[in-house]
Amino acid sequence: MQAINTREQFEDFINSEGNFTKIVLFSASWSEACTDYDKLILELKDEKEYGTDYEIGKLAAEENEEMAKEYQVNSIPTILAFQKGKLIDRIEGFIPTKLKELLIKSTFDAIAAKKENIDKLRETAEKTEGEEKSEEKQQEELNERLKRLINKERLTLFMKGSPTEPKCGFSQQIVKLLKAHNVQFWTFDILLDEQVRQGLKIYSDWPTYPQLYLDGELLGGIDVVREEMKDPAFVEKLPKLV
Repeated sequence: MQAINTREQFEDFINSEGNFTKIVLFSASWSEACTDYDKLILELKDEKEYGTDYEIGKLAAEENEEMAKEYQVNSIPTILAFQKGKLIDRIEGFIPTKLKELLIKSTFDAIAAKKENIDKLRETAEKTEGEEKSEEKQQEELNERLKRLINKERLTLFMKGSPTEPKCGFSQQIVKLLKAHNVQFWTFDILLDEQVRQGLKIYSDWPTYPQLYLDGELLGGIDVVREEMKDPAFVEKLPKLV
């Protein structure tokens, strides 16, 4: 049984983590009933049916009159029971059956609290799993869409703007290069779709635009395409305008 001598110790005790129910015995050295409680508490501690989901502290009532008055302790002994710092029960006088009932109730309350915590953890885990699955599904759907766009034509160009109105110098250069070789190609303006713009960088592991694809495979950006165009065999296999 823990000795409680000050208000600070009292507050720390009833609000502390650990055993679910905190029981405070307001006691006095002259009270035989308090001595009887001391003996009973020691006996009950060894009896499994009363569980271990409680902790008992002993406070000298006459040395802590303000707390006794605050909690309306008008007789000795008085037992106060707390859960999470809140008063849930009291026993005035030496009533062994009530103390036993309180200890049994403490066990059931602790079981219920543990079950509630487990349910909350399970609910959180299921919610997190659901969110993760939702994110995975969204990513799968985006990847499928990117694949369809890439394969819309044999030669697909993801660029900023359109062939008639390029929105960056590199896009303008690659369009000019493709047209110079009479190449047939389809374009997608990544400035109009942020999801595609960011998703394609990850999908193809290529961080910049424009991006040119041939038969579903990434060729690269302007520098790569410019070098490839120097190879007649490469130019020959590109789809041509009729």
